[in-house]
Amino acid sequence: MAIENLLSVTLTQEELTQLDENIKAINDVLSGKCISLTPDERQSYARLGDGNTNWSRKVIKYMGDQPEFTPSFVDPAETMADFETREALIPRFRKLEAIMDMLDDTMLVLGSDVYESNLAYYQNIKLLANQNVNGTKAIYEDLASQFPGGRPRKANTSDEL
Repeated sequence: MAIENLLSVTLTQEELTQLDENIKAINDVLSGKCISLTPDERQSYARLGDGNTNWSRKVIKYMGDQPEFTPSFVDPAETMADFETREALIPRFRKLEAIMDMLDDTMLVLGSDVYESNLAYYQNIKLLANQNVNGTKAIYEDLASQFPGGRPRKANTSDEL
């Protein structure tokens, strides 16, 4: 039975170089402006999502219109700058997220294609090794280490007959 190749795609060295250069360009722009958090740190911060973005916009407007009600420990200008930067990054984040999803899906299907082909080869080598075809036993033993929980093989009892 033929294995269906789900996706056939290649990238030229020129395309890979172009990707690398553009990724580097994005990284260069964001370097020193973005941070990385640990999973625990991520849990400790409040979230500003779609549900409270408009509320935040209203609060910032009130801070600007009636600054006398703003607590002394809150910097309205910094809050506004953070909000505006976040708003500017959202569409770029969504575009990059869509690209990441597309890359992830592509890598998943390519990996599945590779694994299915490799598994078919392994099963064929296993069959050939069981039939004592020259040169297959060493290959089978090397590849079988990927499946350490396989069924134990029965000892050859042909000498006992």
